Amino acid sequence: MADVTKTVKDAAYVTVGLGVLAVQKAQVARRDLTRQVETQLTQTGEQVRGLSKKVEERVQPVLAQLDEYVPTQAKDLVRQARTAAEGLQSQLRTVTVRRTNGAKNGSKNGSKTKAA
Repeated sequence: MADVTKTVKDAAYVTVGLGVLAVQKAQVARRDLTRQVETQLTQTGEQVRGLSKKVEERVQPVLAQLDEYVPTQAKDLVRQARTAAEGLQSQLRTVTVRRTNGAKNGSKNGSKTKAA
């Protein structure tokens, strides 16, 4: 009877130990994935900002030329379009910066919270 009890206890300890190892492995995998996603998000944000800058550099001169050639009645519409385009570019920059910084800050805060 003592052998059966000892065997059951040993089996329980082994099961708990394997469970702890599995949780630790999952945490390591989560941290690795978080780092990878942060890196990709940062790179994507940089690419979006670069593309936005290139688009702005190409579009602004065209809009300036267009403003010279359009009839007087249409100049207000062109100006409104330019203002809207500048607003959209500003929003795009803000969103990419927030998402990039938010991901970095979120993971740092999350890891501090979980470690505590």
